[in-house]
Amino acid sequence: MPIQSIEKWNLWEQPGTVKNEERKSIKDVIPELKDRKISTDSVTFSREGMAALRSQVQSMPGHIDVEEIMRMREILPKLCMNPSDDFLWAMRDDMQSSLNAIKQSKGNYTLDDLISIRMEAYVRQYDALQQSYEGGLRDIYVSDGIDENGKLQYHKVTQEEDTAYLNQAFDSIADSLKFSAESQEIKRQIDEAFGGKGGLPVALPEGYGERLADILKKASLEYADRKEQGQYADASGLALKYLNEDAEFADAMRMLFSNVMPMP
Repeated sequence: MPIQSIEKWNLWEQPGTVKNEERKSIKDVIPELKDRKISTDSVTFSREGMAALRSQVQSMPGHIDVEEIMRMREILPKLCMNPSDDFLWAMRDDMQSSLNAIKQSKGNYTLDDLISIRMEAYVRQYDALQQSYEGGLRDIYVSDGIDENGKLQYHKVTQEEDTAYLNQAFDSIADSLKFSAESQEIKRQIDEAFGGKGGLPVALPEGYGERLADILKKASLEYADRKEQGQYADASGLALKYLNEDAEFADAMRMLFSNVMPMP
């Protein structure tokens, strides 16, 4: 049974374009061919022939795979280039909202505030992520690169992968407290040298910034572990508990952050 038919047509009746002249047919441009007529035969394809032709075209380099295009129409809206970055920006926005609220209420931040807003941002992302999987609402893909034929490779993200992306993003959030601590120490040294202010009454322990970041990372992992086991967990409470396990360290850190003023 024919699939497609191409009707006969006269090549010389087809319009052509001649530079600096009006649009004319080819036989008007070439008078010697005026009385000649060349036409093609009808071409038909059987179902088997069309399938063979499609297979041959798809094997050619640079071909357009219609089936792949249809799949990509469904996948592309769900394709995330870097889910970890999405979590990171969401937590940063959350933290900024919390900082603004503290600024409005009391005007300055304590170390406990800076720890709590980070842990609460993590909790909101973690809980929302797990709930989305429980409700069957989370459906994202990530790119695995391009294969040797130039075809995009991708796979659906699992819940375990998604949680790992979140933890990776929170590592950056935890590290930001380390940088804040180091910035506070630099500011304190400047104030001491040029502002006539006294130094801290205690020496800062070596690696204090890393220790602060590690406390937050440890608390986030324990929070996730407890939630997976169906237990109650307070992420901020866990972080403060780990901080207070070393009273001398906790006192030094709270002194370091005793005068953190918000940005205008």
